Amino acid sequence: MNAKSKHVDPREYDRDWIKETWGWDTPEEFIRSQGRNLRPRVHYSLAIANLQPGMRILDVGCGRGEVVLYCARRGIEAVGVDFSAEVISLAEEARATHTAEQQRRMRFVCDDVKNIREKAFDRIFLLDLVEHLYDWELDQLFEVCRGLLKPEGELIIHTLPNVWVYEILYAKLFRLFLPWLPRDPRGEKEKAIHVNEMSITHLHRRLRHNRFNTRIWVNDLITRQAKWHEVGELSGKRSKLYQWMRKPFVSGLFQALCLTPLRVLIANDIFAVARHEGKSIPFRRPMRQNWTESVILSIYMRGADR
Repeated sequence: MNAKSKHVDPREYDRDWIKETWGWDTPEEFIRSQGRNLRPRVHYSLAIANLQPGMRILDVGCGRGEVVLYCARRGIEAVGVDFSAEVISLAEEARATHTAEQQRRMRFVCDDVKNIREKAFDRIFLLDLVEHLYDWELDQLFEVCRGLLKPEGELIIHTLPNVWVYEILYAKLFRLFLPWLPRDPRGEKEKAIHVNEMSITHLHRRLRHNRFNTRIWVNDLITRQAKWHEVGELSGKRSKLYQWMRKPFVSGLFQALCLTPLRVLIANDIFAVARHEGKSIPFRRPMRQNWTESVILSIYMRGADR
């Protein structure tokens, strides 16, 4: 099979996937709340974007449309694109619950982003998307984004899992002391749709290859995510993990370890802010200082450039 013929089947993103991903925030609850029950990683991504009224944003792989709904309520023109008809239908239902003025500022498109013809955007969100795309698809996406982004615009990226958690922490350490653990803890659905799980070096390489300057860091949002899911438990392995992460000793120890360089091996959320090549990205709150990541990437780049 030609590498460029491989992609994730859109039918994988069905109602079962929606239920497993959002748990207690069911489609009914999502519409009732107008999409205001933001998961911690979405809330954090919006915070680091430094949004201002009057901006234009694009959310690629928008899912149910939380980012678009949030932005439109705050005076920002927002477009969401996703190739899953299931999630776009939910987004449209949530859109209909807003005022006429807010609805005029938001639009949802069920299509490939390559077909979007729009004026340039101040921010382009790529949240929980890159791990679903093969490298060739990712390169095409970044090329499209480069054409849609204003000269001073920014890509806002979140991806999980941090593949080093699986490849180093789990495979090399956990299974060394607990050899009865399965070789791969991922579920079948996860394997089917997470075709390109990222490390900070892999994501940096793809962005650099596509002429973006970037600031990348790993963050420890799992304790907040566990608390978010306390409203209604998920089923399966993630439910057990979140129950453990809500224990004060476990969450305290995890957060303490995340203050050390071990964070790059144990924290699961990777964030990046990217600008056009040659454009600097100054530090701003609530970005995380990324000294450890910067050292790793500096060493990696020296080796890659040889």
